Amino acid sequence: MNLTARKEDQGKDTPEGSAYIKTFLKKSPWQPTLIGVFAGALYYPRYNSFDRFMIKLIMTMTGGETDTSKEVEYTNWEKVGLFAEKFAQL
Repeated sequence: MNLTARKEDQGKDTPEGSAYIKTFLKKSPWQPTLIGVFAGALYYPRYNSFDRFMIKLIMTMTGGETDTSKEVEYTNWEKVGLFAEKFAQL
């Protein structure tokens, strides 16, 4: 899970659109047959001051949530469920 995947409209929630997955697949000898990319959650109040500041800075640069009093759930649970069904069929 990663916060970049919150940008479903840009395809960042797909293996093809995820820079992290593409980098992993280039570097890893393991090539999985099924890959899922899911957005996580942003829990500003739970982070220490430094982490909160750094995440806010990144979110400012990427157009994300910057209100540090919020906890935001970005996970598309329907998509997670569909992935789980595919995984169970393997």
